Amino acid sequence: MKTIFLLSWKNIWRNKTRSLALMMAIILGIAAGLIMFGLVAGMVMQRFDGLVENHLSHIQIHQKDYLREQENNLILPEPEKIRIVLDTISLIEEKAFRTISYGMIASGYNSSGVKILGINKNEEAKISRFPQNIIEGKYLDEEMRYPLVISERTAKKLKVRSGGRIVLTFQNLEGDITSAAFRISGIFRTSDANFDDANVHVLQKDLQELLGNPNAFHQVAILIKDYKKAEDLAGRLREMLPELEIRSWAGLAPELKILVEQGSFIMYIFMIIILLGLSFGILNTMLMAVFERLQELGMLMAIGVTKFKVASMIVLETVYISIIGGIFGVILGISIHNLFVKDGLDLSRFASALAEFGYDAIIYPILESKDIYITIGLVFLTAIIAAVIPAVRAIQLNPSEAIRK
Repeated sequence: MKTIFLLSWKNIWRNKTRSLALMMAIILGIAAGLIMFGLVAGMVMQRFDGLVENHLSHIQIHQKDYLREQENNLILPEPEKIRIVLDTISLIEEKAFRTISYGMIASGYNSSGVKILGINKNEEAKISRFPQNIIEGKYLDEEMRYPLVISERTAKKLKVRSGGRIVLTFQNLEGDITSAAFRISGIFRTSDANFDDANVHVLQKDLQELLGNPNAFHQVAILIKDYKKAEDLAGRLREMLPELEIRSWAGLAPELKILVEQGSFIMYIFMIIILLGLSFGILNTMLMAVFERLQELGMLMAIGVTKFKVASMIVLETVYISIIGGIFGVILGISIHNLFVKDGLDLSRFASALAEFGYDAIIYPILESKDIYITIGLVFLTAIIAAVIPAVRAIQLNPSEAIRK
């Protein structure tokens, strides 16, 4: 059998041009697949991190029916009891109590519907990276009376700038309409255009004052150490706080759950399509090699080489080519991937389009070792499958007829 291994290795170099062309196709296909793996995984995780760290968090707690009704009077009962319960759970990294209202924001030029998020700056800083999104002014400057931060998109719509004044109008806890003039202390920009269009931040104490209750909290946002355990922890919290509505990030944003869970699956499908295309190239090349060597194969069988060994030789030639192409393809793919790990792939020219779907303009790829191992395994499997038809064709030869061709 050792002779078959050596003979197969020599055979792939008898026609170097054809073998190298096939190897190059495999190299480029595998490299492209790994690069796409990394970019898609990076986009998915950046989308996830952006939503979680800007406003969604891993788990949210609300009064019953709040998510459906979104009424201001559905505030959390006994917030101190909730704090005590949460403090007993080691998996919870940080938490923040938020006050929320829905209303209108208006300037002298325009108006828009918004979600008004009242936050405690100290608590929010521990669970959110939102202050990093400020591009002009300061994040809720407490030296101002009624400071507010709005998005760049909203500022353009209202034709206002940092330091300008706008009016927020909403219902208080009694259901009465209330209005207050706020001063813009800062302007933010995130990668999610829809979020930017619909959200403003104010100080929690200011919003509570206008709502008419200094202990009005509508939401507890929780950050945990492992996002994959969010649903399990949410289940525990439901048992501990049965009077409240508790949801994990997957329950709050089902589309995000699908994106995270199906992202890798979609990329495996993409890789299989690439390998399927390569398999036809391998099949065609090896069939050509078999037809070119009919006399040689007939001679081998005539002198006593078994059909199994002839078939093994054809399969080994295919495997050698695929393994060489696969190894160099993985090396090339990882090398290109590593070029973008630190600084990312800059897609700033498409920033506005990406923002409409909630994606960053700079993508930082993520390539896990399991993706590399799976790719290598798929390459090997593809080689075996693609070699079957040429191998079967070879062993169907009649030695005497093959020698005369």
